Amino acid sequence: MLPRWSLPLLLVVLTGCGSTTRAVRLDTGHGAPTVFTPRSGAAPVEMDADDFEEAVEALALAVRPSMRPQEAARHLFEVEPRSGSYLFDPRTRRVTPLGPSEHLEGGPPSADVELTRAYLRWCERTARSGDCLHLLVEGPSVTGDGRYALSMALAQGVVLDEMMDAFKDMADPQAMMTAVLWTWTTYMILLAVPEPFSKGVAAVMTASLIAYVGVDTFWTLIAGFKRLVEAADRATTFDELRAAGEHYGKVMGRNAARAFAMLATAAIGNTAAGLGSKVPMLPGAAQAAVQAEAQMGIRLAAVADVGTVAVSAETVTIALAPGAVTMAARGTGDGASAKARPSGYRTWSSFSGFKKARGPAGKNKEWHHIVEQTPGNVKRFGPPALHNTENIIPLDKSLHTDVSAFYSSIRRTITGSSTLTVRQWLSTQSYEAQRDFGLLAMENVAKGFW
Repeated sequence: MLPRWSLPLLLVVLTGCGSTTRAVRLDTGHGAPTVFTPRSGAAPVEMDADDFEEAVEALALAVRPSMRPQEAARHLFEVEPRSGSYLFDPRTRRVTPLGPSEHLEGGPPSADVELTRAYLRWCERTARSGDCLHLLVEGPSVTGDGRYALSMALAQGVVLDEMMDAFKDMADPQAMMTAVLWTWTTYMILLAVPEPFSKGVAAVMTASLIAYVGVDTFWTLIAGFKRLVEAADRATTFDELRAAGEHYGKVMGRNAARAFAMLATAAIGNTAAGLGSKVPMLPGAAQAAVQAEAQMGIRLAAVADVGTVAVSAETVTIALAPGAVTMAARGTGDGASAKARPSGYRTWSSFSGFKKARGPAGKNKEWHHIVEQTPGNVKRFGPPALHNTENIIPLDKSLHTDVSAFYSSIRRTITGSSTLTVRQWLSTQSYEAQRDFGLLAMENVAKGFW
């Protein structure tokens, strides 16, 4: 006999995580795709509550939350409205649609009514009035996607409380928090289909999320959400829905939840390019930049160049511009940039040779190495990789001084260490990771973020 549970248009098939070695295929549209194996041992970027709250507060100031957050989230991710109930047989994977007036046997409407009443009582108990998550805007009861959104809210109670603290000075903090929740939930629904495919804002969000949490955790989040969907569809009581949410909260963990919520906030009302430009400025971006290379073989600063992302049981396929691919993915390993060299590109065997050939940097400017010319870097990458027209640029003297001081400082929120300087921490990274960080450092120091 078929299990009796509803799925709103999307057929959810669980994919086990197991111990399969994951791979990333990088497709630039030029030549055969590059197959990249992520480095093992990746963990979600650490982010403390203060940094998280400051970030989502700043991001929210640029957002005007919609009164129909579910509809806005569907529009953002280009997801069609979905409705209808289905019977699903896990053995045959066949789906049988029910007619407009049919209901699932064993799941009478009264169960939805009671669940809706329990949801409204929960809103009151948590000092939120009425339909606090806007689950009833498109229907009279909590069904379908509304169950998933409520489960996600119950999964991340602490993180949602942190967001409410961040939004407390807004005109309607509840509307903002609800917008984030629906953005977060709709994105996960998009990933929950078999062989998920994302484009536009969703593709940039996928690449950014992997940079923050790592490939293995990303797969775990998808598999865990599919289990949450199954449990939420089977639930007949609020307590069962709460149990499903809390279980997923444990699967996700605090750091991944904060990164996810922060990226969802940044995505609201944005374009792919707009979201891509914000990511390198977010808390934890320095560690995410390193992880983007180690996990996907791409530069974090280039996530806006990601066009599509397709996920299968063992592979993430990323279509992106050629310049976004790092040396690690291409296997060059010689310290040279993976992208094509511009005309006029030259290298020198020493900094003094560079200065002799190029002369002064300019009025009130000094020459600056994006990837520093430390003894360790010279030994690892070779002088030509450091003393060249791409790596040495003119920089305002004051900014050069500030950047140098920043590299000599200890920044635990960036490096995760309370003893290493930024320079010492960075020295263990690859050439491309150091270059990405160097570009990010100049921008963030100039803006006063670091």
